[in-house]
Amino acid sequence: MRDAASGDGVALRRLYDALAPKIVAYLRLRGAEDPEGLTNDVFLAVFTRLDRLTGGWTGFRALTFTIAHSRAVDDLRRQARQPRHSEYDAEHDGRADSSAEQQALAGMDDGEASQLLALLPDEQRTVVMLRVLGDLSVAQTALALRTTEARVKKLQQRAVLALRGLVSTSESAPKDLDEVGR
Repeated sequence: MRDAASGDGVALRRLYDALAPKIVAYLRLRGAEDPEGLTNDVFLAVFTRLDRLTGGWTGFRALTFTIAHSRAVDDLRRQARQPRHSEYDAEHDGRADSSAEQQALAGMDDGEASQLLALLPDEQRTVVMLRVLGDLSVAQTALALRTTEARVKKLQQRAVLALRGLVSTSESAPKDLDEVGR
């Protein structure tokens, strides 16, 4: 960490390589428009603060995810203010909902965890992602979200209960459409 703080390019690269994939995944799950670009912005902000950083690797990881969360919030706000222009494609028309069966089958293909997380309320999803992807403590998560540790614990508890219910529901659902008629 000391070498990186002094500007050693190799040390900075090692820090980036160790944490960037998790930051990209976090930003992608939060709905960032350009998760790779935001990840670069996050690391630029973190690297300028390395000389003042305390807490070693844990402090570095906590600071990085705190900045990533702030950038994700800013990006979502920016997206909400700007209208999106795109060609009309009936197949991707978001105004029509797919059936429950189609949603369940789509969730089983790839990214089942992402699908389950998407069903959680935003605050619960954020807490779970920071705790699991970011490997942040309750205190670090509370700091990143600018809330109390008690609130983080409560949100995490609710998220775990909701995920358990969702998983047990998906496990008890028929795996084959032929079983639905039986």
